[in-house]
Amino acid sequence: MLTALKLGAAWLSHSVGVLSEGIHSGLDLVSAAVSYFSIREAGKPADAEHPFGHGKIETLSSLFESLLLIFAAALIFYEGVDHLLHPEVVLYPGLAVGVIAISIGLSYYVFLHNSRVADSTESSALQVNSVHFLSDVVSSVGVLVALVLLRLTGWLWIDSVTAFSVAIYILYVSLRQVRGAVLELTDTQLPESEIQQIRELLSGFQAPSLEVHDLRTRKSGATRHIDFHLVVCGHMTVNDSHSVCDQMEAKLSGAFYETSVNIHVEPCEKEKTQCHLSCPIRLENLSISN
Repeated sequence: MLTALKLGAAWLSHSVGVLSEGIHSGLDLVSAAVSYFSIREAGKPADAEHPFGHGKIETLSSLFESLLLIFAAALIFYEGVDHLLHPEVVLYPGLAVGVIAISIGLSYYVFLHNSRVADSTESSALQVNSVHFLSDVVSSVGVLVALVLLRLTGWLWIDSVTAFSVAIYILYVSLRQVRGAVLELTDTQLPESEIQQIRELLSGFQAPSLEVHDLRTRKSGATRHIDFHLVVCGHMTVNDSHSVCDQMEAKLSGAFYETSVNIHVEPCEKEKTQCHLSCPIRLENLSISN
């Protein structure tokens, strides 16, 4: 509806600012459709062909949506240059202002809704989709101000300058989103703040778990993948070491929205005298044997 309203108002008013908003909303529509289908696919469980799940589908979707924004910025910039070289009087300014005002209200509502759900589900596709609507709100406010100034002053160049401003803002937002998607696709580790949180959670476990090392992290869609090596007392049974791992997995899963944890258990090294002498399990075994 927003796309049709803006493109119709742009055709009647000859305003490149309103046209830029129509193009922007049209790509928002494509973005929302891509998000809808990609999130459905990304939510499917792991299978034989995708043993680590389908989360990267959502990341690819967010990358595609961000590239759409770049395309929109280029198209808006082109239209702005064309109208700067061949200025046209804006017709029906009241209609244009009314359409943009409606757009601001509806886009802001959709942004809030998408943003809330994206935060609760940690969906990168929904996050990018919410950014689409937020950029729509910001750019619409700029166009609205420009239309008012244009009506008051009659300066035709304001229309094109507004289009340039909208294009620059959209480009800035989209490049940030592209960077985030590329980092996720290349299995870049989680943010340092989250890694520190993971280390603090694991450090809360004392003997018989002795040391955590080789911590590796990445994110795929909404799922955080965490794996590390866990050194435990060499006298522990398989059942006991597995119980420690279960406790660690539960702790990490409770701290983050969706987490896949892989733990490689290693026995302590016998040459570490201090460990050997203070190990409660070994001392217990010695007392039993004596």
